[in-house]
Amino acid sequence: MSSRHTMRVDSLSPAGSECSTSTALSHADRKKETHLRCERQRREAINNGYSELKDLIPASMATMGCKTTNAAVLFRAAEYLQLLQNEVEAEKQELAQAESKIAALSMIAEQYESMSREAPQECTIQMQMMKKLLDDCYLSFTNQVNLNDYATITRSLIPWVETLEPQTKTTMENIIKMPFKTPRR
Repeated sequence: MSSRHTMRVDSLSPAGSECSTSTALSHADRKKETHLRCERQRREAINNGYSELKDLIPASMATMGCKTTNAAVLFRAAEYLQLLQNEVEAEKQELAQAESKIAALSMIAEQYESMSREAPQECTIQMQMMKKLLDDCYLSFTNQVNLNDYATITRSLIPWVETLEPQTKTTMENIIKMPFKTPRR
């Protein structure tokens, strides 16, 4: 057995043992370097993410006079996201209200068109007055409200509704001055 052991020791050269040791160290060093590089890249990615997130937060949400820490950036971002979600909900409610108004106005227009088709030739004074009022309202609606998409509807419908009261007052003053024919019986 000692001869085997001797052969083995004799077969290894000092250069060979150094090479195998350096290879083992080299592999461990490479593994460590790879780990360090990956960790450095991970930290850089996190810091870049915080920096980008910080840039997205409006100045009004920033803390004044304090150093902005990563935790502060996360808290401000969460507050800002909550603010945006609340704004989206408010816009959804406003849009739903505008859609309801449009649906109501569409129903009124359909009823009005149906009534005007079915109305007898000779109308009462009240029907003539109502017809004049609705004609004026419908005309201003078609001229002022843009029905291309929801965004333009909401931008144009509310101002139109706000102009209805003075317009209706003017229309009523004109209706009062009109000579109406009384129906024959």
